[in-house]
Amino acid sequence: MNDPTAFLSDGFTSLASISIIGASVSGLLAGIEAAKEGINVQIYEEHREIGVPEKCDGLVSARGIAELGLVPPSNTIQNRIKRALFFSPSKKTQIEINAERQNVLVLDRARFDKFLAEKAASTGVNINVGRRINEISQGPDSVGVLLADGGTFQNDIVLDCSGYESYIRSGESATLQGGQYLVYGRWFESATVEVYIDPEKAPGFFFWVIPISNDMAKIGVAGSAVNTFKQLDRFCLEHAAIPIRKIAAPVVCLGALKQFVDRRVARAGDAAGQAKPTTGGGIYTCGYGGMLAGRAAALAIKNSNPLELENYEKQWRAKFGREFRLQLYARNAFAKMNSAQIEDLFQMIKSSDVPQRISEESDFDMHSTSIIRALGLSRVVRTFGMLFSNELKSLQFS
Repeated sequence: MNDPTAFLSDGFTSLASISIIGASVSGLLAGIEAAKEGINVQIYEEHREIGVPEKCDGLVSARGIAELGLVPPSNTIQNRIKRALFFSPSKKTQIEINAERQNVLVLDRARFDKFLAEKAASTGVNINVGRRINEISQGPDSVGVLLADGGTFQNDIVLDCSGYESYIRSGESATLQGGQYLVYGRWFESATVEVYIDPEKAPGFFFWVIPISNDMAKIGVAGSAVNTFKQLDRFCLEHAAIPIRKIAAPVVCLGALKQFVDRRVARAGDAAGQAKPTTGGGIYTCGYGGMLAGRAAALAIKNSNPLELENYEKQWRAKFGREFRLQLYARNAFAKMNSAQIEDLFQMIKSSDVPQRISEESDFDMHSTSIIRALGLSRVVRTFGMLFSNELKSLQFS
């Protein structure tokens, strides 16, 4: 590496630097937290415009955003969701959940990411758009990054927040194929999210409709070996929807990586698999990961102790580990169910007080634990039978 940076006797560079790969929610929040501590932060974003292409539907709770220390500007909020409708494979059974108490927002992700970028820049973060990092190499006292344009830099710490590509490269996991359309239509209600369960058309996942106005919505589908555009085109025909934009958007929902930190390099956000296993949503959980990673990286540099970076992983797992394990058990069980079994599950839930209890008790961000409480553990174990009863029994929900 051709780098003039001088190294101190403790192995840290005199410039105390962090490079962050990716300028999405996790990367920008990591940069903000580190820059607050006076650390030199460089963010490298491969796209020429932050927030584009928009591959996230932007569904998040106001509480989750507040925990990230953010107050999103009004022009970043596209809608507020008041209820959710879940449709069985036959569409003959619907389950309605009142979502008003959960205060769920639909964000314009392109504008929201730009809002975060402005906040990061004002904090002292240097953002480099249109620059891709091709290689990371760790030495005993530093981390080198090689850019696609030939630039090379030495850093104390590198945070990989580059998204699902890094998650796939980890070798531990893969993503589900996914697609997202922005459509004009009139079949939906402006404050109602729709979820369609169909293991034949969307094995292992589902279709979704997230309205942003009376006649515009974000629709999507994901699943294992799914031709997403073909399925969404068919969905549009069935609902007389007119596509305005089409995007391929792989979904990270197969669980967090076994290890986030490797010496002076840490993954956060989708790169670490920090999106929720049940829905693939990750603004809150990925953003929280970036926030913790940025704080830990800054402390590691200030205290001249790279081992402190590992505290980030411990803190994230302490907050989300059990919830993610439960969500992963639930999605794995769901992926094994056929249409008839799912129809039976819908009938069981609809004929009970569970929808009301979920409406009153569920937490949008930690929904699996809340739903288990509402369903009752014994009912869940009966429903999923041999699939995951031992694992479910090992978790505490008091």
